[in-house]
Amino acid sequence: MLNNTDHLNILVKTLPGLETVLAREIKALGGRQVRERKRAVSCMGDLGFVYKANLWLRTALRVLVTLEETKIRNEKELYKKVLALPWEDLFEVHKSIAIDATVFSRQFKNSLFVAQRTKDAIADRFREKANGQRPNVNTTQPDIRINIHLNQERLTISLDSSGESLHKRNYRQRVDRAPINEVLAAGLIALSGWDKKSDFVDPMCGSGTLLIEAAFMAYNLPPNVFRKSFCFRNWRNFDDELFNLIFEKSLEKETTFNGKIIGFDSDRRVLSKARQNIRRALMQDQIEVYEADLTQFDQQEVLPPQGTAIFNPPYDVKLSANVEELYYQISNSLKDNFKGYNVWVFSASAEGLKKIHLKADTKIPLMNAKLESWLVGYTIFK
Repeated sequence: MLNNTDHLNILVKTLPGLETVLAREIKALGGRQVRERKRAVSCMGDLGFVYKANLWLRTALRVLVTLEETKIRNEKELYKKVLALPWEDLFEVHKSIAIDATVFSRQFKNSLFVAQRTKDAIADRFREKANGQRPNVNTTQPDIRINIHLNQERLTISLDSSGESLHKRNYRQRVDRAPINEVLAAGLIALSGWDKKSDFVDPMCGSGTLLIEAAFMAYNLPPNVFRKSFCFRNWRNFDDELFNLIFEKSLEKETTFNGKIIGFDSDRRVLSKARQNIRRALMQDQIEVYEADLTQFDQQEVLPPQGTAIFNPPYDVKLSANVEELYYQISNSLKDNFKGYNVWVFSASAEGLKKIHLKADTKIPLMNAKLESWLVGYTIFK
């Protein structure tokens, strides 16, 4: 429970393939007993760590605080276990709630049923403790999110401290088709091994997500500095003074960056969106963007002589043209224009990647939404 806020059991959810990156982040932030799990990392921490995790973890989707872990055999035991928790001590009756249920069980085959019974038990608990009042349900923007995970007979009940997924950084208002997830973008940069000192280039930058995430890393700024809403603000034990102190100290950690962060795109309309997002992230003085077509590259005067290039070229769901021909042209441009670079290509097109006629140093399997994808690294020698 949340009575002992110095020793909270915490589960941080992430995208598949980013568990090791997230574990490193959690250790650097001060998490204890860190263990990688499937699409998640577990750890121990205090209430302040929960606040810091939501502000600072670049590859986290949600930060869950465990309330109860137990075994149940049927629907009645589920109801009783939820009913027994002192929900009235965790949040006020006028706060709206939403239940997220994930179920892998022979006894319980319907996650909606599990969520419904959880909601019923919480409502009944409040009716008993709050003079017949009960919290309302709000599935879109709830004050309180409750997470139910049922693996066979193993039930885990958690409070979601984040609310909306942490990939929603609140800087990206304008996007192109099929934009890359912010958490995934941060994960790609971390997997590339970019040193956050040398120059960074995205030669097909779209609406600018990779550029902005790289800038936040280079200047050591918390990725969720612009978020106004976290569900932990609605908990009874929310410590406003502690959170404000952590927030202010986080801003003091900003560092200098002497390299360049540069993006190119051939679509003037998309570049306009990138510039708007960059301004919203307050990075207009730190990020440069130029109109240029990677397949007909003519921007050597602004391209740094060496550095790291990471990009997410179009593939089937984003492109109506011939993917293999496009990737062949990309391959030629990389060989001609990016000598001295470490280049990383992230794509869901296996056939397109075959047309990049460069020797791959690394190939990391990942997922982009439901698409099997790969982050492929190349060293292009001078």
